[in-house]
Amino acid sequence: MKKSFVAKIGAQVLSLLLLLGVSNTASAYDYSRWLNAFFDRFAKKVERNENRQSIAEIVVKSGTKFDKNSRDYDILLAAVLAADLDSFLGDDSQDLTVFAPNDRAFIRLARDLGYEGYDEEGAFDAIVSTLTALGGGDPIPQLTTILTYHVVDEALFFGELRQLSSIDTLASTRIVPRFRQLIDSEPELRNPKIILRDANIKASNGVIHTISRVLIPIDLDNTPADAETITSIVARSGGTFDRNYHDYDALLNAVLAAGLEDELATLQNLTVFAPNDLAFVRLARALGYHGVDEAEAFNFIVVALTDLGGGDPIPLLTNVLLYHVSPEVRTLNHIVDGEDVATLLSDAAIEPSGRSLVDEDDGVRNPKLLFSASDLRASNGLIHTVNRVLLPVSVTEILAGEQ
Repeated sequence: MKKSFVAKIGAQVLSLLLLLGVSNTASAYDYSRWLNAFFDRFAKKVERNENRQSIAEIVVKSGTKFDKNSRDYDILLAAVLAADLDSFLGDDSQDLTVFAPNDRAFIRLARDLGYEGYDEEGAFDAIVSTLTALGGGDPIPQLTTILTYHVVDEALFFGELRQLSSIDTLASTRIVPRFRQLIDSEPELRNPKIILRDANIKASNGVIHTISRVLIPIDLDNTPADAETITSIVARSGGTFDRNYHDYDALLNAVLAAGLEDELATLQNLTVFAPNDLAFVRLARALGYHGVDEAEAFNFIVVALTDLGGGDPIPLLTNVLLYHVSPEVRTLNHIVDGEDVATLLSDAAIEPSGRSLVDEDDGVRNPKLLFSASDLRASNGLIHTVNRVLLPVSVTEILAGEQ
């Protein structure tokens, strides 16, 4: 953008202001000068942007050889070239965000997949070998999916990322940001983190954020052969009421009372939203209990369900528990996507809203997923801990009506 063009715009604005009846020529002229200055700054910004390197050029700066510098992008460059995405990432008409795994991130992935070394080339070969097996002999489709999972069709700086509940990627799969952490679709592996010293790298066609691990858009299903069942994981709490509100004593007692322990051990591909003991105490208090004791809270809930069930709490208790179980594996990432989650309770679904799970009782606060205790792998599914009990009916409304 030339200064002569900017001056021409300013003169036209001055003429327009006078034409519109701005009687004070000096004021109009001052405004025109301000606008000229604005366009001048804009022109300089455009010029600086034109002088910046593209995302592809920034990645290429690492060089085309594997080395011992684990903080640059040698492996990422090799992957981009193999997937033929270099032209796209070099297109100045794009406005992208790229989460760029450094070489250490790829080495960590290779080691998660069984590679035992720390060599960049060896790590790249190990990853390609795994993707070849997953792709039935062709690694490129899987590699392309992984790479496009690192690209967003909008330039987003770190401050903007922190405000989002989820991020749509070019792989048509979402990422969930949680401050520096990016939650992907692989529950077993550690989630990547944005490396702040290497974030907000401006390019002519977007912005780059370096990350500590590779984002994985699929569940690799690395479940160990000796993994515990959902029932076994819940049973670790012991079932004895105590002062540890973060385990599952109340849930275990409820499952045993309803006779669902075998189902949660044998049915496959389940997702269980597991209320911890604090969740049950909160429910009891919402129903009128005034203490904080686990055993008392559980008994208070049983009495309430007994009243609602005409003397038998088990049918309602069973329905409440079935409402916490989905017949399909849903990782944390898939849940916060926003699609309704089907449950084992007939015609009853849960509506995700970010971290919240919207149930059928408007009289109590909706449960929230506890990110630090979610995506717990069992041999027959996943467990996500929640901070409140999901209710398939408005228990508080029914009790209020009876009173």
